[in-house]
Amino acid sequence: MNTVRAVIIGYGGMGKKYARMLAAGEVNGMVLAGICCRNANGQEEIKNLYPDVKIYDDADAVFASGDGFDAAVIVTPHDTHVPIGMMAVQAGKHILMDKPLGISAKEAQMLVTEAKKSGIRLGMIFNTRMKGGFLSAGEFLKGGGLGKITRAVWVCNTWYRTSVYHSSAAWRSTWSGEHGGLLINQCQHYLDIWQWLFGMPDEVYASIDYGKYNSIAVDDSFDLQFFYKNGFRGTLISSTGENPGTNRLEVWGSKGRLTISDGTELIFDENAVTTEEFDRINKDPFGKLEYIRRPLAAKNHEGQEYSMIFQNFSDHLRSGEALMAPGEDGICTLMMANGAYLSSWLEKKISYPFDQDLYEKLLAQHAENEKALT
Repeated sequence: MNTVRAVIIGYGGMGKKYARMLAAGEVNGMVLAGICCRNANGQEEIKNLYPDVKIYDDADAVFASGDGFDAAVIVTPHDTHVPIGMMAVQAGKHILMDKPLGISAKEAQMLVTEAKKSGIRLGMIFNTRMKGGFLSAGEFLKGGGLGKITRAVWVCNTWYRTSVYHSSAAWRSTWSGEHGGLLINQCQHYLDIWQWLFGMPDEVYASIDYGKYNSIAVDDSFDLQFFYKNGFRGTLISSTGENPGTNRLEVWGSKGRLTISDGTELIFDENAVTTEEFDRINKDPFGKLEYIRRPLAAKNHEGQEYSMIFQNFSDHLRSGEALMAPGEDGICTLMMANGAYLSSWLEKKISYPFDQDLYEKLLAQHAENEKALT
């Protein structure tokens, strides 16, 4: 394949962004072949902006069009991701999926499995991974820069939203439409970063607030505790009701502490010797392990995160380059979110993997209860 012809399904805020990016030629080897938009105003806008691009009224029309494109970029409401993804698989089209991969890890696994069986490539738009600080931190941690990692604490409450946001669409911030709140929406990106840096946790205990800051039924604040069998512990804190927010991840290991601020700045507080070595040689009951603070160079990809994900997907299809964010990772982030909800609902620590049928049952009950109150 020399050129990837992409159809964008969904012409909301992000769909428009991706359309502009492809139409401007910002992704080598990928062109905008079509846009699926259901409303007349959006279709008129597409005609004016992209007169040579084919317009589709719905997903059925997209996949009935035959060989006019190679890949579908799916940017639709959460509960349509897997059904439209399945349509793409059946039509033999590759998939680049906006987050989340689905509304449950169970249905997401079904899509990934079917895509693999059919030879369909499935990538995730986890653009936050491409922030230079996270990329550099990943290389540092996986290269043993912190030694044995023991703890991580991440406060990321930069998602301040008002009631205008929550009421901007009937499906938004609901159990029946969005199938969750902060965990299934904004923090899919940071859950992805967490599992990408540290791996999937073995257990989670979640303290979640529902409608704490706005009159919504879904989550808008949480404190998650992650537990790993190797002794590593993690805390992830987020909210959509606090301002000003912060985005600060601190990671401790035997060689010191790594601080990642805003996904761009890295500070390494490096111990003079490892904590294990200091314990061996220290003779003072109140011995102090000295450290040196120094910045670490971080890659600078400001403003390029989305184009990097799309470029990687294009290169993957055209030349076999490894996917930066494969569909399997979308399952992981959903698994983390689903498990956290289950922990909150059952008021106990949950082990991964959990009972996915129970999760889907309780999720459906929340949607039914929400509808009964409206």
